[in-house]
Amino acid sequence: MENKTDTDIRNNLGKALKTSVADTVRDEICGVLNVNTRRMTAGQAIVYAQVAKAIKGDKNAFETILSTVGSQDAEEKPFSVEIKVVD
Repeated sequence: MENKTDTDIRNNLGKALKTSVADTVRDEICGVLNVNTRRMTAGQAIVYAQVAKAIKGDKNAFETILSTVGSQDAEEKPFSVEIKVVD
């Protein structure tokens, strides 16, 4: 059973992930990925940052993405990622 503190933390984290991010964060992500970052939330920035890190060669970021999307053997199979941002 979840206590009040856990509920408050979960609610506050949910709110934080919906907030907008600083221009410097958006600029850095846009520099690696061709995405519209104008209305990017903190949650989206976290996801895109992981993708950008993986593209730059960060193995941990790559493995995190693979585990999130459910792929276990991506090194043996080619794959592609398509990111669409809708305004």
